[in-house]
Amino acid sequence: MKRREAVAGLASVGLLGGGVALWRRTSITPAAPDETEETEEDSSDEPEFELETIDAGESEAGTIPVPTDGVLLLNFTSPSCGTCQRLMPPLEDAVAELTESYADVLTVVSVTAPFPEDDLREWWAEHNADWSLGFDPRGRLSTWYRITGYPVLAAVDSDGELRWDDDGVVDTNVIVRNLEPILEEAATADGEDERDVGSAEHSGNSSTEERADDGETDAETAQ
Repeated sequence: MKRREAVAGLASVGLLGGGVALWRRTSITPAAPDETEETEEDSSDEPEFELETIDAGESEAGTIPVPTDGVLLLNFTSPSCGTCQRLMPPLEDAVAELTESYADVLTVVSVTAPFPEDDLREWWAEHNADWSLGFDPRGRLSTWYRITGYPVLAAVDSDGELRWDDDGVVDTNVIVRNLEPILEEAATADGEDERDVGSAEHSGNSSTEERADDGETDAETAQ
């Protein structure tokens, strides 16, 4: 298991800029909701988050739902993490390769602890990332998936289930090899949904045409 750098003192921007510590990660499994805060709405095993994104480079200000309708690749990262910077080039190459075939079902977002937005924009401009940059200010997303350091890649399906994760500097071919079957599964399911909708529409149109034909026949008979 590779080691990764973790930012010490996530709640403090001052500490975020100060120093880093090394953590060893066990396998990530979704955390159980806090029973003291559990409500009827969030008692599901499926996470429901709105991840805030900022205007920086190719990233646009807005929100991204977690989970999405397809596959969501989360890159938990930090501007003050050296290993995170070394992960970016292979990640950029992997995303470029995967979007050629799976753009319709793949969403990528880098998730960082709170930093001044101007600092994030300057940092983001140093990379060729053409995906969104998001905030997790309360750490809800990292807590749900038990993220304790940086960098971590986590692939989440449309049910919010963690399908693959890795930490540290991950080679392009490793990212592609692990994500392709997950994306292929999502693309197949998406295609089946479209065919089902098309079939239902065709069936509805056929029924309408049949009713119209019956009406014309009845009119001709009456004449």
